[in-house]
Amino acid sequence: RSYQIRARHTFIFVALTLQLSFYCISANYVAEEALTVSNAIYFSKWYLHHFPSLKVPILLMMQNAQRGITIKAGGLVAINIETFVN
Repeated sequence: RSYQIRARHTFIFVALTLQLSFYCISANYVAEEALTVSNAIYFSKWYLHHFPSLKVPILLMMQNAQRGITIKAGGLVAINIETFVN
């Protein structure tokens, strides 16, 4: 009987760990892609083009993208690769 309980707990632990890893890897990918947006805008040499009306919106987009995205579980714990490793 104790082996069945131990096997059940092990299975549940492995299943929850796999689920957490899938969420953390996906969240980390989204966060990295958000930072990539900022780099893409900067390296597009936006400052060389003669569109003065786009200068302010592009600067705001860069600032917002540099802040990064943090996905939180229940508003308490940040979900990322560091969370999974810990």
